[in-house]
Amino acid sequence: MRSNLLAATALALLAVTSPGRAQNFGGAFSDFDTGSNNPIQIEADKLEVHDAEKVAIYSGHVQVRQGETILEAPQMRITYAGQGVTAAAPGATAAAGGTTAGVMGSRVSRIEAGPGVRVRSGDRTATGDRVILDMANDLVTLEGNVVLTQGSNVVRGDRVIVNLKTKLGRVEGGRVQTLITPSGAAAKP
Repeated sequence: MRSNLLAATALALLAVTSPGRAQNFGGAFSDFDTGSNNPIQIEADKLEVHDAEKVAIYSGHVQVRQGETILEAPQMRITYAGQGVTAAAPGATAAAGGTTAGVMGSRVSRIEAGPGVRVRSGDRTATGDRVILDMANDLVTLEGNVVLTQGSNVVRGDRVIVNLKTKLGRVEGGRVQTLITPSGAAAKP
């Protein structure tokens, strides 16, 4: 894949939880950037490839791992351009442990995962109902009951939108809540 699902998601979503350390975030997660060469491992109960529509759908306990970053969701839908799958015929379905390789040699344009998404990297976690990575516009949107945590620090909102190029993010919708725990202090429930 040209674009890196986990790098984009982890950097974008998890950086929002530590505004005071935004400049240092790249150092702490130097392996996770949009140009990362770290392999991406995708596991799911099933993979359906609809090459004519340029869509690959992973479903059933989807887990995507790159380095220490893990994305989990019940389903992930990848829209792509290019040649598509090289290891299976169009419309093929592969069960867990099958040999279908997925979207190979293609340019990913959009990734959607949900319902119920969790991204973890170290002490950082981002959860929400659905995540959308719009690669054409370099935007990541996590929406629905969004909770971002880093250690005991918490940000809650209806939607988080992050520009992957500028690394600027915003939390919006409803009432945004933030809990920042000073170093050495314990968070109160």
